[in-house]
Amino acid sequence: MSELDQVLSSFQLEKLEHNLFQSRSPSVGWRRTYGGLLLAHAVLAAEQDKPESMHLHSLHGNFLRPGNTEEPMLLRVEPHLTGRTIAHRQVTIEQFGKTVFLASVSFRNTSGGLHFAPAMPVAPAPEELADETQIAAAFADRLPGNAGKYLQRPKAFELRPVSPEDLLFGPPPSGPGILTWARLRSDQQPREAFDTALLAYLSDMLVLNASLAPHGRSFFDADLAMASLDHALWQHARPDWSDWLLISQDCLASEAQMGLGHTRIFNRSGNLCATVTQQGFTRLIAD
Repeated sequence: MSELDQVLSSFQLEKLEHNLFQSRSPSVGWRRTYGGLLLAHAVLAAEQDKPESMHLHSLHGNFLRPGNTEEPMLLRVEPHLTGRTIAHRQVTIEQFGKTVFLASVSFRNTSGGLHFAPAMPVAPAPEELADETQIAAAFADRLPGNAGKYLQRPKAFELRPVSPEDLLFGPPPSGPGILTWARLRSDQQPREAFDTALLAYLSDMLVLNASLAPHGRSFFDADLAMASLDHALWQHARPDWSDWLLISQDCLASEAQMGLGHTRIFNRSGNLCATVTQQGFTRLIAD
């Protein structure tokens, strides 16, 4: 079973009772539960109790403890508001009787009104760029640790960075942000019910690395210890999962051994699909 199939299989939450679910993390090489999976499962649980006409507006989450990939997770949903235009749910994910992740999820039922979105950055087409296997081969003599193995693993999403060196080793400190194309690793369209879960899963993939850009560093640096603390996602439009998405990454701030990363996710047609921010520890191990 492919990694994507395992991820999609984990999206089928087991309902224990009203607003109480159980889920599991797929075993795909993470030492602890991937943050994007916690985000995805929280959205899926919250969606079980929302009005059918509403769509994801925002997700705000706090990573409190590392998740254990060998143990099931318990998801509790608390409905705080169901209005005509906005619904709000709180989701708690627990293991061993302790909270691992806490999320605030809101849904909206609005249309029309004022509209603005930033233009998609100019980038080469993904078909013109090297894939991760080619990148791993090209930089094999410079890659630290298990970076080559990670790049070549057929993950749920395929990534094609516009500048592989910037992604792997950090961009010039005074340079622009990092641009990366991402595509679901499947020729089959996922179930529409998984749309927001996939967006949440993808949203955690590169955002904390963005906070390292001004320092010319990367999450592959052996002297860095990184861990996500909180995460915010706003959905603006439905992604087109049949095509590539462009992720624009940059840093908003870094201080006190923490970094605040920011990404925007665009459809290839130029539509802004999501805005993401995340703060986490970016601690130098020698400190």
